[in-house]
Amino acid sequence: MKPLVKICGITNLTDAAAAVKEGAHYLGLNFFPDSPRGLTPDAAANLALEIKTKFPHVKLVGVFVDEAVEKIRLLAEICELDILQFHGSESLKFCAQFELPVWRAFRVKNENSFNDLQQFLGLDGIVLDAFKRGRFGGTGQTFDWKLIHRVRDQIPFFILAGGINSKNAAKAVKQLKPDVVDVCSGVETENDPRRKDPEKLAELFEAIKCDTNS
Repeated sequence: MKPLVKICGITNLTDAAAAVKEGAHYLGLNFFPDSPRGLTPDAAANLALEIKTKFPHVKLVGVFVDEAVEKIRLLAEICELDILQFHGSESLKFCAQFELPVWRAFRVKNENSFNDLQQFLGLDGIVLDAFKRGRFGGTGQTFDWKLIHRVRDQIPFFILAGGINSKNAAKAVKQLKPDVVDVCSGVETENDPRRKDPEKLAELFEAIKCDTNS
């Protein structure tokens, strides 16, 4: 089955429209202050309103890294977020206190990266991303996909991230069968992490389409 697609690190309506045109089901808004794709609350609220007005069927995912509960709740409300994605060291207790669906990310470095996975399997989604010290997503790096096979069948709703682009997306879909492919830097304009490249977006969706039709 063809996976759903999330385009993350959206910072403007033009890029959101380009992603939706190609078939994106989810758009990610990054609220991590240290990210080059990070949004201020005001900018995010304005962008979210524009997206919700033009594309009401698309789900907005708010990406947070060890953020305060009060701020997450505020941003979820003013941006009308549909899903919360936690990319830091958030505990299960922390994740479980929100009414919105929660995706919990794990940065995969080695087999030990899955030591705490089991307790989070009851959440709405598990994101497996590449590990890079000091970086939380958007690294442009993949990880050893062979590591996933030990835990893949345990994950009810699996979101694959980490260096996905048009060149490896088909292989990723075929080998790992993710429910969602989560792409950020793989469709960005060169040397500008705040802009998406329409050609790269088109190539990505075509690659995913070609694999699932083969």
